[in-house]
Amino acid sequence: MHQPELALQNFQKALLYCPAYLPALEGAAQIEYAQGAAGTVTLLKRILAEQPQDTTAQAMFATFLRAQGKCSDALSHYQASSALFPSRPDVLQGYGACLANTGDLKNALTIYQQLLISNPDQTIRYNTALLQWKTNAGREALATLAPLLTESQRVPALALASKIHEAEGETPEAVTLLREAILKSPDDIDNYLDFATIAFVHQSFQVGIDILDAGLKRHPKAAQLYVARGVLEVQLSRSDLAIADFDEGHRLDPTLSFAVDAVGIMQSQQHQSAESLALFEAQAKQREDDPLLQYLLAEQLSHAEDEKNGRQLAAAIAAAKRAVTLDPKYQAARDLLAVLYVRSNQPALAIQQAELALALNPSDQDALYQEIMARRRSGETAKIPALTARLMEARSENRRKQQNADRYRLQEEPKR
Repeated sequence: MHQPELALQNFQKALLYCPAYLPALEGAAQIEYAQGAAGTVTLLKRILAEQPQDTTAQAMFATFLRAQGKCSDALSHYQASSALFPSRPDVLQGYGACLANTGDLKNALTIYQQLLISNPDQTIRYNTALLQWKTNAGREALATLAPLLTESQRVPALALASKIHEAEGETPEAVTLLREAILKSPDDIDNYLDFATIAFVHQSFQVGIDILDAGLKRHPKAAQLYVARGVLEVQLSRSDLAIADFDEGHRLDPTLSFAVDAVGIMQSQQHQSAESLALFEAQAKQREDDPLLQYLLAEQLSHAEDEKNGRQLAAAIAAAKRAVTLDPKYQAARDLLAVLYVRSNQPALAIQQAELALALNPSDQDALYQEIMARRRSGETAKIPALTARLMEARSENRRKQQNADRYRLQEEPKR
């Protein structure tokens, strides 16, 4: 009769008399689930305590946990509801999304490819292409995206295809697609930022600034666009304009830490080390849980090291440790921590940080070099030849990537 509140009251009253009565538990859970109520979890747990093989309850529990951002907890419940997958593609899609969210991209892709055959809607197609790209299948991803590029509502697909072409070293195609995305959706800030990234990589700084100018005309309060423009202005040695943009970005969005961090970077580049150090220290105290600020403070302290007593070095190590504690995958912070441990004659700790950095990126030149230095200091020379060979290979690969980036320069069309 479409009276869920009255139904829920009666189910709850029934449960007062018989807490394990399944029809009442299931009815109450169905209503609370539909409402997204917090009591859903408790009711579903009570149902599963009575009937752990209830696939519908398992699927509901998994979906509810996913909606709360708890994909790791949801996975086992998705697996327990697998019998529903053939008839419930929405549940299978939720399982694939949680696999991707928890880093299992390969199995997530398998699921999305199944869904693409049985239920080929635009969202499934886009996400399948995204997973193909993230699993290093760029060509397959472009083929999957192709039907979306002919649709009228295709801006996300254009932007993704642009990223894939750029990753494949096909910058002209990437630029063409991204320009089209900007024209079709001029209010999408991410497209301007993506274009600025391409301009930065290919050292076409003024072209990137021009595109960001266009974005700022439409979005004069977009803090990220000011910061991105400031980054490009730094490359053209326009320090005053860059600092003004960083300041404006920070004013518009004080939570955007890089804006104020960038001011400190600019000051350090201008050899105002005392001012930039003071700025980093003040900001790091205000936002102790910002790994970027902790990293930049550590970096600045490492340049201002007090040679007499090492207090600055100890403070730099503490800040870098704080950064990697806050973000264990912060590779630059681990590289810096390895450098600081080598400098402080703690080779074992330097090796540990270098290997953690290499687990994130096996071609990390800084980490390879610091591990070689640390092993020399500790006398553990057996692994040095292999590490040296890896370092030479990484340098060669990075030179190749740089040469590919240097193949293209973006230029402005002549003004008529």
